[in-house]
Amino acid sequence: MIHTTLLLSFLSLVLASCAVKTHDTAPGSPPNGQAQLPDGAGGIHKTGKPYQVAGRWYTPLENEGRYDQTGIASWYGKKFHGLRTANGEVYDMHALSAAHKTLPLPTLMRVTNLENGRSITVRVNDRGPFVKDRLIDLSYAAATALGYARQGTAHVRVQSLQIAPSSQQQTLAMGAKLKAADQPNSITVSSPDKLSASTTAVAGKIFVQLGAFASEDNASRLQGKLKSSFPAAHTVATQRVKHTLYRVRIGPFEDMVKVEQTVLSLQRQGFGKPMVIIK
Repeated sequence: MIHTTLLLSFLSLVLASCAVKTHDTAPGSPPNGQAQLPDGAGGIHKTGKPYQVAGRWYTPLENEGRYDQTGIASWYGKKFHGLRTANGEVYDMHALSAAHKTLPLPTLMRVTNLENGRSITVRVNDRGPFVKDRLIDLSYAAATALGYARQGTAHVRVQSLQIAPSSQQQTLAMGAKLKAADQPNSITVSSPDKLSASTTAVAGKIFVQLGAFASEDNASRLQGKLKSSFPAAHTVATQRVKHTLYRVRIGPFEDMVKVEQTVLSLQRQGFGKPMVIIK
């Protein structure tokens, strides 16, 4: 793991500790019982120059594009809590964040535990892991949400939330599959999603959902609270077998930076449990 704003200068100094340990003893749970994305304080958006660790070169990506990879995830916690991440943010083991060797910093990514089907959104704000062939290193909170904190590692799928242009249809059929329009990806630890056996159709637009209600009045009240700060807030009615479900959403978005800004703003204003939905 690398926690310094002077990434290239200190790679050789921290490499030894990275090779020895990728996770430490369980450091507890979030103070409020739920984990959210980091607030981004003190951080910067950066791509970074190519860098070398243990004789191997890594070239950071200009953007996440249609990133879709499977591999081994580990996690890190108390040992690094409160230290600076590679883009200058403060690492919080209770927030949903991650370290990756080449993804732009920061980037919102979907991570799915292929061993149990749980899926969450994390904010990639750090570099690593540089141990063996591991793909991503998640915060303690994210590993807990995905159900592998106790065992230490898990086989995961890491996907960008980037969407295809409306004129294109792209089917992703790797490992366990998720119908993104029907199974939104929760940003909170409290309700990780179960994957279905259907195919993911990544096309259309992205929404941020704040709640789903059986009562239209309750949905309208939440929409009203959101309108002043988020004019794009609206209610979507979905007919079920025995009742209608009213979902409160903001969007659509076509820019993931705006999605991230909206989620962080909602959290700062006290609107909990935002969900990123691809339709």
